[in-house]
Amino acid sequence: MCFSANMSLGLGLIGLAASGITYLDKSEPLWVRVARSYAIFHFSLMEFIQFFAYPVADQCGYGTNLFLSELSTWHISLQALAIMPALATYSTDKGALKKATLLGIGLSGPFLIFSFLPQSWQFLGSSGNFIGEMISCLFMGEYHIGYNIGSAFGLLVTWGSLFGLALSGFVWRGNWRIASYHFVMAIMTLFMPQWLFGVTTGEAAAMYCFYSIPITASFMPYFKKIFTPPIVEQAQAEYA
Repeated sequence: MCFSANMSLGLGLIGLAASGITYLDKSEPLWVRVARSYAIFHFSLMEFIQFFAYPVADQCGYGTNLFLSELSTWHISLQALAIMPALATYSTDKGALKKATLLGIGLSGPFLIFSFLPQSWQFLGSSGNFIGEMISCLFMGEYHIGYNIGSAFGLLVTWGSLFGLALSGFVWRGNWRIASYHFVMAIMTLFMPQWLFGVTTGEAAAMYCFYSIPITASFMPYFKKIFTPPIVEQAQAEYA
């Protein structure tokens, strides 16, 4: 099993195409299309970051590696805002999208601020397993690019991002289909690399971005019938 720069580039391009197709789904309201297409677009960006990181892997603390490491920090900070509104678009609660967007801002905003605070500010003295008191760096792992992210309150960023990716969909009414799918896929892809291949958390987290394209592809119009709540399907049938 081996990942490569070209594979990251290819997945990034596939993600861009999937994002465009999702945005062009004129059967959905504008803000629904924006939320779903942005979720796919956001994770395709990580593939491009990793593509450019391969030639400069392990060059920690300076140059292109430092720049890409900072981009990775911001990217992780914004994950909650990227995924939570998209998950909420399948809820039977008509106000879920707006509430999820505000909640996503409420999480991602502080996460961004934490990246500029002193890294010594950590909960319970924890240095973090890949987000926390450490030098931000994209490194070459055993199978794939991995990353260490320097941030204050690293545990909060880690678990807050996990909530946004794997649990937030359950907050909204009638949203169990898409929420269950994302919960299972996020847990599997965040932890399976560590269980199967024995890689570090930072490398496993980077592998999540490899899987995130097929995960977020669930927002594409082709899969709406699978993830649309039954009550909405019934209302659409009656209206037709």
